[in-house]
Amino acid sequence: MKKIFALLLMLFILVPCIIACGDNTTLSSAPSTGSSAPSTDSSVPTTESSVPSTESSVPSTDSSVPSTDSSVPSTGNSGSTGNSGSTGNSGSTGNSGSTGSSSTVTVPSIPEGGDPNDVIPDVTKKWNGQTLNVLATVWGESTDPGAPWSQVELTVGDDDWTSNAHFGQKINYAVLQREKYIRDNYGVEINWINARSAQIATLITNSMATGAGGTKYHIAMPRMMEAQTIVSSQCIFNLAESEYINLDNSYYNQVARESYTVYDYTLFAAGDFSFLDEQTSYLIYYNMAMKENFENFPDLYAKVRAGEWTIGEMTNVAKLLSNNLGSDEWTDEDVYGFGTTNLSRFYQYSGIQQVGVDARTGKYVITLNDTRIDTLIDALLGIRSEKWARIDWTGGFEAMGNAFSDGRLLFYDEVVQKTDYFTNQTENFKVGVLPTPKLSTSQESYYTPCSYQSVVMCIPRSTTDREMSEYFFEVLSYTGQKYVMKAYKENLLSKLDPATAADSMDMLENYIFANLCYDQGYMYGWDGLLTSVQHDSYKSGKNNFTSVYGDAQEQASKTVSKWNTNWGDYTED
Repeated sequence: MKKIFALLLMLFILVPCIIACGDNTTLSSAPSTGSSAPSTDSSVPTTESSVPSTESSVPSTDSSVPSTDSSVPSTGNSGSTGNSGSTGNSGSTGNSGSTGSSSTVTVPSIPEGGDPNDVIPDVTKKWNGQTLNVLATVWGESTDPGAPWSQVELTVGDDDWTSNAHFGQKINYAVLQREKYIRDNYGVEINWINARSAQIATLITNSMATGAGGTKYHIAMPRMMEAQTIVSSQCIFNLAESEYINLDNSYYNQVARESYTVYDYTLFAAGDFSFLDEQTSYLIYYNMAMKENFENFPDLYAKVRAGEWTIGEMTNVAKLLSNNLGSDEWTDEDVYGFGTTNLSRFYQYSGIQQVGVDARTGKYVITLNDTRIDTLIDALLGIRSEKWARIDWTGGFEAMGNAFSDGRLLFYDEVVQKTDYFTNQTENFKVGVLPTPKLSTSQESYYTPCSYQSVVMCIPRSTTDREMSEYFFEVLSYTGQKYVMKAYKENLLSKLDPATAADSMDMLENYIFANLCYDQGYMYGWDGLLTSVQHDSYKSGKNNFTSVYGDAQEQASKTVSKWNTNWGDYTED
C-alpha cells in the first residue's frame, strides 16, 4: 500500500512538470506577442519607423530579396498589441492620415538597367492619404496635354492613359504604372499642376509670400530658362543638404549635377524623373535609305564606336550623296547632304561651352574663348560655303523635315523630339540616329547638348512639408527610371529603322544619352551676348571671333559676376 501511494505521489509531481515542459517547447517556437516583426532579415524593411533609414534601404544583391511584385505582411506596427498603440508610427493620424491599418509593405527593387549601388527609397505609409502637389511646365499658349513640349508624360491619370496619342500608349501606360506604384506603396496621390513656362518662376516666388493663399508646391519642374529668376528670388532649397535625396544615385544626371552646383549649392537636379532632357537634346538624323545605291559606303556606326565620327567625316559623306539634279542652280528640290537651322550649335557639339564652373573656386567663368575656336570656325566656314549644305533652312524644321522624309536630305541636326514626326518610313526613307560629330578624333567624347527647354526639378521653400518634398523627389526619380525611361526608349526605338534597331539603341544609350551636356550660358540666356558671339563669329563668311568676342566680353563678364554674387549670397535663412 505504501509503494502504491509513493508511485501515485511521484506521478502527481512529474506529470505537471512534463506538461509544463511541453508548453514551454510550444511557446518557444511561436512569435512573441510583444514583438510582431515577421522577419529579422535586414533586407526586408519593417514599418516600425515611418521615416526610412538610408542604411536599411540599400537593397541586397542576394536573390532572396523580393521583387516589387512580392509583398511582406506588415504586422510590426499595425497588428501588434505591443507597438500599434504608438502615435508616432503608422498609427499616427498627425502625419499619415492613416488609421493604423497599413496592410502590406512592398520592397522596392533596382530598376532595370539601374545601378545596384543605388540607395533606393524605403517604403513608408507616413504620408498615407495625403496629396503631393507638383508644379510642372507646359510650353506654348495651351495647357493641352497633347502639346509636344508639355510635361505630358507626367500628367496622365487612370481614366485617360490611352487618350494621349502624342507619346503613345506604351509611355502613357508606364506613367500609369508609376502613379499606381506610388499610390499603392505610399498611399499618396500626385496632383500635377500645369502652368506655362513663363509663369513658373512667378508662381514659385509668389507662393513664398507670408500668409499667401492658394496652392503650396511640394516640388516644381521649371525649364532652365526660368532658373535664373528662381535663383535670384532665393525661393528653393539646397538639394545637397537633403536628408532623403541621394544625388549619387544612377537616376540623377551627374554631368547636370556638376553643372548646376555653384558655391556648393545644388539647387536643381536633372534625371529620370522626366524624359524631357532626352527629348530636348540634339543628335544627327540619318536617312539610311539614301546610301543603298552607293558601293563602299562607310559604316558610320563603326566610325562612331571607333571615335572617328567627326565634322570632317560627316562633310565627306554628305558631299558623296548630294546632287543638284543636273542643273546649275541648287533649289529646294535638289538632294542635300546636310541641313541645319543653326550652325552655331557645333560649338556645343565640339564641347566649347559659353560658361562653366571653375573646379577650384566653384564659381561661374566664361569658357567660350577656347584654344580650338579657330579650328571650329574654319570647319563651319567650310560647311557654309558648300552648295550641298542648307544653312538656316527657309521654312525651318517643317521644310527640312519634308526634305528628309522625301529622301532629299541625308543628315540634319535636331532635337530627339522630332522623331515624333517620322511615322511614314518607306523604302526611300529609313531613319537612323548618330551622335553629334566631334571636332576632331582627339576630342575626348561626343557631346549631346540639351536645349534650354530641358526640365529640372527643385523644391520650393514654400512647401508645407519639406520632409515629404524631399522624400518624393527621390521616389519620383526612382520610379521614373523604373517605369517611364524604359518605355520611353522602347517607344523612341519604334520610330527608327527596325532593321538597325540594335545599332540605334547602342547609339542612343551609349553615345547620345550617355553624353548629355549642359551649357549654363546657353541654358540661362544671360542677355544672349555669348550666343550672339557664336552666330557672328562666322556669318560674314570669315573668322570674326576675336573682334565680336572682344566687343561682348566686358558686358558678359559683368553678367557672370552678377550671377556669382546671386549664388554666393544665397541663403535659406
